[in-house]
Amino acid sequence: MTSQFPDDESGQILAEMAAEGIDLSQPMQIDFYAAFEFKETAEAVLAKVKQLDLSGQHFDQVNIQKPELGGGVELVASLTIVPDHQTISQIDEIFTACVESNKGYSDGWGAEIVA
Repeated sequence: MTSQFPDDESGQILAEMAAEGIDLSQPMQIDFYAAFEFKETAEAVLAKVKQLDLSGQHFDQVNIQKPELGGGVELVASLTIVPDHQTISQIDEIFTACVESNKGYSDGWGAEIVA
């Protein structure tokens, strides 16, 4: 782990992205994932996630889909930001609190480069 990134899960992901040559100074789509046992529960949380105040921002998109593995459903909340550890950590904390207080499980985040 480089000293540029904190020693936690988000820091590790950002360090791996930087090591792959991804320019972390550029905006990219960040997707936050949550797992739910029942589609109805995920649908009820979808509206709450859309309304979350993320330091003056809101998620651009919030969708429900079948997960690649396992059962249940997956809620994916996306927004385009310049990824930095503090911003991602703050958003993840708000997202996780909302999801987990509504019978869901926060399942991390990933990035998609915006060309």
